[in-house]
Amino acid sequence: MFGKKSTIRKYKFKLRPALAKRYGGSATYTKPQVDKTIDEMGFNKRHAHYAYLMYCDVATYKANTPENESTESMNHVIASVSGVGLFRALFGSSSASGGDDGGSGFGDGGGD
Repeated sequence: MFGKKSTIRKYKFKLRPALAKRYGGSATYTKPQVDKTIDEMGFNKRHAHYAYLMYCDVATYKANTPENESTESMNHVIASVSGVGLFRALFGSSSASGGDDGGSGFGDGGGD
């Protein structure tokens, strides 16, 4: 688990600024943009599906998430890295709303 959490920590705290610097500020990024940035920064790609959940649209992360991992379990791991869930980590507590249907809320009209 140490390697997984370390990788996710890098995705959370270093990947977002790198994506914004390379491609501009955006609600979502494409899979090739995320993959290229992960490669160029030398991050482990084994858990790239967490980066897709954090930074890509719904279709991208759903198509690239292993069947044995749910969005809820992935969000739990992301939350354990810094003590806050995906929504609070990226948008602050005022953006998280009740009634979680298991989805991340990404891809609902933001971005391109």
